[in-house]
Amino acid sequence: MEIDEIKKKVLEDVDPQLRSQKKKEMRRARLVISLQFLALAAVILLVFYLMMGFSTVTGNSMYPTLHDTDIVAYSRLGKEYKPGDVIVFKRSDGEEFVKRVVAVAGDTVNIQLGKVYVNGEEAKFKGTLGKTSRTGNCIEYPVVVEDKEVFVLGDNREISEDSREFGAVKNNDIKGRIIWYLGRL
Repeated sequence: MEIDEIKKKVLEDVDPQLRSQKKKEMRRARLVISLQFLALAAVILLVFYLMMGFSTVTGNSMYPTLHDTDIVAYSRLGKEYKPGDVIVFKRSDGEEFVKRVVAVAGDTVNIQLGKVYVNGEEAKFKGTLGKTSRTGNCIEYPVVVEDKEVFVLGDNREISEDSREFGAVKNNDIKGRIIWYLGRL
């Protein structure tokens, strides 16, 4: 330290007015930094809320792709879905589901002999388990997926509750497409 800096420091320690002024400046600087941090946090949360979301996988219907209690991040951007996309959607009872899109608007879905057929061709997706059987009594096959709807199945076909039971999912009920997942907690 130079002599002038040492003198200034000693004066600040001894002179009550200088000490009070320095404390005010420090408080003001802390307040400005705190407000900037809060503003940045608010912007990040707003952007996150508008663009992304988190959900938790419940059950083993998406095994082996996803496991019970896996945390998934989904993108709220883009409302066009294609076969193979894994989505998060909310049913009318408020329950969230994570399932794979197997057919989109205009596609014809048929289930026979333990396999899924979309537009007459077998729909194969990496990581599916078990035979796909017709479940529930409300769906009559073949079924044509209506406009602004998708037909979804779980990857663990033998235990999944999906479009075979509750029908196609409306695009408005879809929260987003999974973009990333974190293993079990």
